[in-house]
Amino acid sequence: MKKENKFLDCIKIILVEVVAFFLFLFFLKVESIWTVIVAILLVALIYFLSKIYKEKFQALLEPFSKYQNFAIGVLFILLVLYPIISPLMIVHSTYWTLILIQTGIYIMIALGLNFQLGSTGMMNLATAAFYGIGAYTAGLLALKLGWSALITIPLAGLAAAFAGLLLVIPIYKTKGHYLALVTLAFGFMLVLAADNIEIIGGPQGLKNIPPVNIFGYSFLTNIGGLHFYTNYYYLVLALLGITILVFARLFNSWVGLTSAYIRDDELAAKGCGINTNFRKLIVFVVGNFFMGVAGALYAHMIGFISPPNFQFAQSLLIVAIVIIGGMDNILGVIIASILLVVFPEKLRVVTEYRIFLYGILLVVTLILRPRGILPFGPRKYDSSILKFARKGGS
Repeated sequence: MKKENKFLDCIKIILVEVVAFFLFLFFLKVESIWTVIVAILLVALIYFLSKIYKEKFQALLEPFSKYQNFAIGVLFILLVLYPIISPLMIVHSTYWTLILIQTGIYIMIALGLNFQLGSTGMMNLATAAFYGIGAYTAGLLALKLGWSALITIPLAGLAAAFAGLLLVIPIYKTKGHYLALVTLAFGFMLVLAADNIEIIGGPQGLKNIPPVNIFGYSFLTNIGGLHFYTNYYYLVLALLGITILVFARLFNSWVGLTSAYIRDDELAAKGCGINTNFRKLIVFVVGNFFMGVAGALYAHMIGFISPPNFQFAQSLLIVAIVIIGGMDNILGVIIASILLVVFPEKLRVVTEYRIFLYGILLVVTLILRPRGILPFGPRKYDSSILKFARKGGS
């Protein structure tokens, strides 16, 4: 009976995601403000129907909570097929491929912040700065030393992680709003430094950063009649898959358990023998590593970076993604990233009202779903993790 229920739940997930995927393609295809209006009304209708038929909607969404990994797997398969299917339906498919690449990069950054803020309760308002450190590291290593992206991308992640160590004392001594202010100041300092240090390009930034080249294959090569952006699309998708697997594993490990404990009650966590300072440092460094990797991908793909690319507004967008998606929820971060990065591009047809409509979207979302689109629920751990917790491992 359980196997039959699991099979039916998986079928529900597949049907919902396939229908949503083709509706998404149709949304990208139609270039009209009425498309945006209809989409907003449709979302509002679904929300109010979910209130009226609460039990039916819960039955529909429950499989996504029970089998989150399967749901993410199906989503990835659909995303793999996107570059092949999209030219058949969308006129400007290359442009939207670029937007989806940027969305994937933002998801990587947001997952790093979600691990810090959502899982551990550490507010980091310098995400754009760590993202920028990764971009500048990759750009400088590629331009000055001619190193391959196979080396520059992981080193960019390590550089961002190491930069996070500069905040080790504030991490140990502050928390909450005070930690947020420290990271905010750190972000402004790095942008000012990049703007005034000529050796790293100054206000003009870094130009002509080499594209990704893996074993002689240039990512500027068109593949099968598809634009070269497709190369970067699959690279970002692959690295995003690794990122999700890493954070899913951390989420379901003793690291995730102790992180949640620190977030909910740090004093009680200390009383149970958990080295909270060391745990928070691990979380901060790991989150920053993936932000740096995302920055390196952006630098190699665009070929040009400058300080304005990494200003505070970018950090605010990442924070909004995590909060609106539902803190401590990987799938929620993915959905919110698509909503906050792709949706505004459709608002370009109403340039003068774009920011206004974008703001309304955020406010309405927070009013209707104050804990996010997919808020975190009670965690379930296997026996080995619970055994570790009972021992009070530090």
